[in-house]
Amino acid sequence: MTRNKISTFISTDGLSDFLVDESHKILDLRIQDKFEKGHIAGSIHIDSELFIKRNEEGVNIVPDKGVIISALRERGVNNDDTLILVDDVFNLNCSIAVWVFHYYSFYNVKLLDGALSKWEKENRHLTTEVAFYPPGNIDFTVENPSICITKDEILMNIYSEDCTFVDNRSDYAIEYDQQGGIIPGARQFFYLDIFEEYPDYFMLKDLESIHKELHDKEITEDKAIILYCESAPQSALVYLVMKELGYPDVRLYLAGYEEWRIICSFL
Repeated sequence: MTRNKISTFISTDGLSDFLVDESHKILDLRIQDKFEKGHIAGSIHIDSELFIKRNEEGVNIVPDKGVIISALRERGVNNDDTLILVDDVFNLNCSIAVWVFHYYSFYNVKLLDGALSKWEKENRHLTTEVAFYPPGNIDFTVENPSICITKDEILMNIYSEDCTFVDNRSDYAIEYDQQGGIIPGARQFFYLDIFEEYPDYFMLKDLESIHKELHDKEITEDKAIILYCESAPQSALVYLVMKELGYPDVRLYLAGYEEWRIICSFL
Protein backbone atom coordinates (compact mmCIF):
# COMPACT_ATOMS: atom_id res chain seq x y z
CA MET A 1 0.00 0.00 0.00
CA THR A 2 1.34 3.42 -0.92
CA ARG A 3 1.90 6.13 1.63
CA ASN A 4 -1.01 8.31 2.70
CA LYS A 5 0.73 11.58 1.94
CA ILE A 6 3.33 12.07 -0.77
CA SER A 7 4.84 15.51 -1.43
CA THR A 8 5.29 15.88 -5.19
CA PHE A 9 5.18 19.50 -6.33
CA ILE A 10 8.20 21.81 -6.24
CA SER A 11 8.30 25.55 -6.94
CA THR A 12 10.60 27.28 -9.40
CA ASP A 13 12.47 28.79 -6.45
CA GLY A 14 12.85 25.34 -4.92
CA LEU A 15 14.17 23.90 -8.16
CA SER A 16 16.62 26.78 -8.53
CA ASP A 17 18.07 25.90 -5.12
CA PHE A 18 18.64 22.30 -6.26
CA LEU A 19 20.55 23.10 -9.45
CA VAL A 20 23.88 22.78 -7.63
CA ASP A 21 22.86 19.56 -5.85
CA GLU A 22 24.15 16.48 -7.69
CA SER A 23 21.64 14.22 -5.91
CA HIS A 24 18.83 15.87 -7.91
CA LYS A 25 18.37 15.16 -11.61
CA ILE A 26 15.97 16.96 -13.93
CA LEU A 27 14.14 14.84 -16.49
CA ASP A 28 12.75 16.88 -19.38
CA LEU A 29 9.82 15.08 -21.02
CA ARG A 30 9.14 17.54 -23.81
CA ILE A 31 9.71 16.60 -27.44
CA GLN A 32 13.35 16.46 -28.55
CA ASP A 33 13.15 19.62 -30.70
CA LYS A 34 11.97 21.75 -27.81
CA PHE A 35 14.60 20.30 -25.52
CA GLU A 36 17.36 21.13 -28.01
CA LYS A 37 16.18 24.74 -28.34
CA GLY A 38 16.57 25.34 -24.61
CA HIS A 39 16.28 23.50 -21.30
CA ILE A 40 17.16 23.90 -17.63
CA ALA A 41 20.88 23.36 -17.05
CA GLY A 42 21.72 19.75 -16.22
CA SER A 43 18.48 18.37 -17.65
CA ILE A 44 18.29 14.92 -19.18
CA HIS A 45 15.91 14.40 -22.09
CA ILE A 46 13.51 11.46 -21.69
CA ASP A 47 10.87 10.43 -24.23
CA SER A 48 7.47 10.64 -22.53
CA GLU A 49 6.37 7.59 -24.54
CA LEU A 50 8.65 5.52 -22.29
CA PHE A 51 5.95 5.71 -19.63
CA ILE A 52 3.04 4.74 -21.89
CA LYS A 53 2.12 1.30 -23.18
CA ARG A 54 -1.01 0.10 -24.94
CA ASN A 55 -2.41 -3.39 -25.31
CA GLU A 56 -3.89 -5.05 -28.40
CA GLU A 57 -7.18 -3.17 -27.86
CA GLY A 58 -5.30 0.14 -27.87
CA VAL A 59 -5.87 1.08 -24.21
CA ASN A 60 -3.28 1.96 -21.59
CA ILE A 61 -1.59 -0.67 -19.45
CA VAL A 62 1.34 -0.45 -17.02
CA PRO A 63 4.56 -0.11 -19.04
CA ASP A 64 7.42 -2.59 -18.73
CA LYS A 65 9.77 -1.73 -15.90
CA GLY A 66 12.76 -3.26 -17.67
CA VAL A 67 12.51 -0.80 -20.56
CA ILE A 68 12.18 2.15 -18.18
CA ILE A 69 15.05 1.03 -15.97
CA SER A 70 17.35 0.53 -18.95
CA ALA A 71 16.63 4.02 -20.34
CA LEU A 72 17.09 5.70 -16.96
CA ARG A 73 20.35 3.88 -16.20
CA GLU A 74 21.74 4.92 -19.59
CA ARG A 75 21.08 8.53 -18.62
CA GLY A 76 22.76 8.25 -15.24
CA VAL A 77 19.78 7.97 -12.89
CA ASN A 78 20.49 6.35 -9.50
CA ASN A 79 18.37 4.87 -6.73
CA ASP A 80 19.24 7.70 -4.33
CA ASP A 81 18.54 10.52 -6.79
CA THR A 82 15.57 12.82 -6.42
CA LEU A 83 14.05 13.25 -9.87
CA ILE A 84 12.40 16.50 -10.95
CA LEU A 85 10.20 16.10 -14.04
CA VAL A 86 9.57 19.01 -16.38
CA ASP A 87 7.02 19.50 -19.17
CA ASP A 88 5.56 22.40 -21.15
CA VAL A 89 2.45 23.74 -19.42
CA PHE A 90 0.15 21.29 -17.63
CA ASN A 91 2.67 18.57 -16.72
CA LEU A 92 0.43 15.90 -18.26
CA ASN A 93 3.32 13.89 -19.72
CA CYS A 94 5.05 14.15 -16.37
CA SER A 95 2.00 13.23 -14.31
CA ILE A 96 1.63 9.79 -15.85
CA ALA A 97 5.39 9.28 -15.54
CA VAL A 98 5.30 10.09 -11.82
CA TRP A 99 2.35 7.71 -11.38
CA VAL A 100 4.41 4.97 -13.05
CA PHE A 101 7.29 5.68 -10.67
CA HIS A 102 4.86 5.34 -7.75
CA TYR A 103 3.56 2.07 -9.20
CA TYR A 104 7.10 0.76 -9.02
CA SER A 105 7.49 2.17 -5.47
CA PHE A 106 9.95 4.92 -6.39
CA TYR A 107 8.77 8.06 -4.58
CA ASN A 108 11.69 10.48 -4.88
CA VAL A 109 9.98 12.25 -7.78
CA LYS A 110 8.87 15.87 -8.06
CA LEU A 111 6.88 17.93 -10.56
CA LEU A 112 7.72 21.55 -11.31
CA ASP A 113 4.65 23.60 -10.33
CA GLY A 114 3.89 25.93 -13.22
CA ALA A 115 5.97 23.69 -15.48
CA LEU A 116 8.65 25.07 -17.79
CA SER A 117 6.24 27.83 -18.86
CA LYS A 118 6.55 29.51 -15.45
CA TRP A 119 10.33 29.04 -15.42
CA GLU A 120 10.55 30.82 -18.78
CA LYS A 121 8.09 33.55 -17.76
CA GLU A 122 10.36 34.36 -14.82
CA ASN A 123 13.30 34.72 -17.26
CA ARG A 124 15.25 31.98 -15.53
CA HIS A 125 18.29 30.53 -17.26
CA LEU A 126 17.99 28.00 -20.08
CA THR A 127 20.82 26.35 -21.97
CA THR A 128 21.37 24.29 -25.12
CA GLU A 129 24.28 22.39 -23.57
CA VAL A 130 23.57 18.71 -23.05
CA ALA A 131 24.54 17.15 -19.71
CA PHE A 132 26.12 13.71 -19.59
CA TYR A 133 26.26 11.46 -16.55
CA PRO A 134 27.96 8.11 -15.89
CA PRO A 135 25.64 5.06 -16.04
CA GLY A 136 23.21 4.90 -13.14
CA ASN A 137 22.04 2.11 -10.87
CA ILE A 138 18.31 2.76 -10.52
CA ASP A 139 16.19 -0.33 -9.99
CA PHE A 140 12.55 -1.12 -9.23
CA THR A 141 12.13 -4.03 -6.84
CA VAL A 142 8.55 -3.69 -5.53
CA GLU A 143 5.37 -3.15 -7.50
CA ASN A 144 2.45 -1.25 -5.97
CA PRO A 145 -0.71 -2.43 -7.76
CA SER A 146 -2.89 -0.90 -5.03
CA ILE A 147 -2.79 2.43 -6.91
CA CYS A 148 -4.25 0.86 -10.06
CA ILE A 149 -7.63 -0.69 -10.82
CA THR A 150 -8.74 -2.92 -13.69
CA LYS A 151 -12.06 -3.12 -15.52
CA ASP A 152 -12.88 -6.41 -13.75
CA GLU A 153 -12.28 -4.83 -10.35
CA ILE A 154 -14.46 -1.88 -11.34
CA LEU A 155 -17.28 -4.17 -12.40
CA MET A 156 -17.08 -5.94 -9.03
CA ASN A 157 -17.11 -2.65 -7.09
CA ILE A 158 -19.23 -0.37 -9.24
CA TYR A 159 -22.09 -0.23 -6.74
CA SER A 160 -19.93 -0.50 -3.62
CA GLU A 161 -20.52 2.16 -0.96
CA ASP A 162 -16.82 1.93 -0.13
CA CYS A 163 -15.74 3.48 -3.45
CA THR A 164 -16.15 6.87 -5.09
CA PHE A 165 -15.63 7.02 -8.85
CA VAL A 166 -14.38 10.38 -10.10
CA ASP A 167 -14.45 11.47 -13.74
CA ASN A 168 -11.73 14.05 -14.49
CA ARG A 169 -12.95 14.98 -17.98
CA SER A 170 -14.68 18.18 -19.00
CA ASP A 171 -18.46 18.68 -19.18
CA TYR A 172 -18.20 18.60 -22.98
CA ALA A 173 -16.30 15.31 -23.03
CA ILE A 174 -18.79 13.67 -20.70
CA GLU A 175 -21.78 14.82 -22.75
CA TYR A 176 -20.59 14.71 -26.35
CA ASP A 177 -17.12 13.26 -27.03
CA GLN A 178 -17.24 9.74 -28.48
CA GLN A 179 -20.98 9.48 -27.73
CA GLY A 180 -20.41 10.76 -24.20
CA GLY A 181 -21.17 8.90 -21.03
CA ILE A 182 -19.84 8.31 -17.53
CA ILE A 183 -19.20 5.32 -15.28
CA PRO A 184 -22.45 4.85 -13.34
CA GLY A 185 -22.50 6.86 -10.13
CA ALA A 186 -19.28 8.74 -10.88
CA ARG A 187 -18.79 12.28 -9.66
CA GLN A 188 -17.13 14.82 -11.89
CA PHE A 189 -14.02 16.76 -10.90
CA PHE A 190 -12.45 18.38 -13.96
CA TYR A 191 -8.66 18.20 -13.78
CA LEU A 192 -8.22 21.87 -14.75
CA ASP A 193 -10.05 22.82 -11.55
CA ILE A 194 -6.84 22.13 -9.61
CA PHE A 195 -5.15 25.08 -11.35
CA GLU A 196 -5.01 28.84 -10.99
CA GLU A 197 -4.55 30.41 -14.43
CA TYR A 198 -1.89 33.07 -14.98
CA PRO A 199 -0.66 34.68 -18.21
CA ASP A 200 1.29 31.94 -20.03
CA TYR A 201 1.23 29.31 -17.29
CA PHE A 202 -0.91 27.45 -14.76
CA MET A 203 -0.13 26.81 -11.09
CA LEU A 204 -1.76 24.64 -8.49
CA LYS A 205 -4.42 26.34 -6.42
CA ASP A 206 -3.99 26.51 -2.68
CA LEU A 207 -4.28 22.91 -1.49
CA GLU A 208 -6.89 23.80 1.13
CA SER A 209 -9.17 25.24 -1.55
CA ILE A 210 -8.77 22.10 -3.70
CA HIS A 211 -9.55 19.99 -0.66
CA LYS A 212 -12.72 21.98 -0.03
CA GLU A 213 -13.82 21.59 -3.67
CA LEU A 214 -13.33 17.83 -3.43
CA HIS A 215 -15.35 17.65 -0.21
CA ASP A 216 -18.08 19.83 -1.72
CA LYS A 217 -18.44 17.10 -4.37
CA GLU A 218 -18.45 14.42 -1.63
CA ILE A 219 -15.05 13.10 -2.68
CA THR A 220 -13.80 12.28 0.80
CA GLU A 221 -10.94 10.40 2.43
CA ASP A 222 -13.11 7.68 3.97
CA LYS A 223 -13.69 6.02 0.59
CA ALA A 224 -11.44 4.42 -1.99
CA ILE A 225 -11.15 7.01 -4.76
CA ILE A 226 -11.20 5.67 -8.33
CA LEU A 227 -9.99 8.28 -10.83
CA TYR A 228 -10.37 8.11 -14.58
CA CYS A 229 -10.32 10.30 -17.66
CA GLU A 230 -10.09 9.40 -21.35
CA SER A 231 -6.71 7.68 -21.13
CA ALA A 232 -4.97 8.48 -17.81
CA PRO A 233 -2.73 11.63 -17.84
CA GLN A 234 -5.37 14.04 -16.51
CA SER A 235 -6.37 11.63 -13.75
CA ALA A 236 -2.73 10.93 -12.93
CA LEU A 237 -2.33 14.64 -12.19
CA VAL A 238 -5.38 14.62 -9.90
CA TYR A 239 -4.00 11.47 -8.24
CA LEU A 240 -0.81 13.34 -7.35
CA VAL A 241 -2.75 16.26 -5.88
CA MET A 242 -4.91 13.92 -3.81
CA LYS A 243 -1.82 12.14 -2.49
CA GLU A 244 -0.38 15.56 -1.63
CA LEU A 245 -3.58 16.13 0.36
CA GLY A 246 -3.15 12.83 2.19
CA TYR A 247 -5.99 10.78 0.68
CA PRO A 248 -5.09 7.24 1.80
CA ASP A 249 -6.56 5.16 -1.02
CA VAL A 250 -6.45 6.66 -4.52
CA ARG A 251 -6.48 4.37 -7.55
CA LEU A 252 -6.09 5.14 -11.23
CA TYR A 253 -8.17 3.43 -13.89
CA LEU A 254 -5.27 3.47 -16.32
CA ALA A 255 -7.25 2.25 -19.35
CA GLY A 256 -9.80 5.00 -18.67
CA TYR A 257 -12.99 5.73 -20.55
CA GLU A 258 -11.36 4.52 -23.76
CA GLU A 259 -11.78 1.00 -22.41
CA TRP A 260 -15.02 1.61 -20.53
CA ARG A 261 -16.68 2.76 -23.75
CA ILE A 262 -15.89 -0.67 -25.22
CA ILE A 263 -17.26 -2.42 -22.13
CA CYS A 264 -20.51 -0.43 -22.36
CA SER A 265 -21.13 -1.76 -25.85
CA PHE A 266 -21.33 -5.28 -24.40
CA LEU A 267 -23.37 -4.53 -21.28
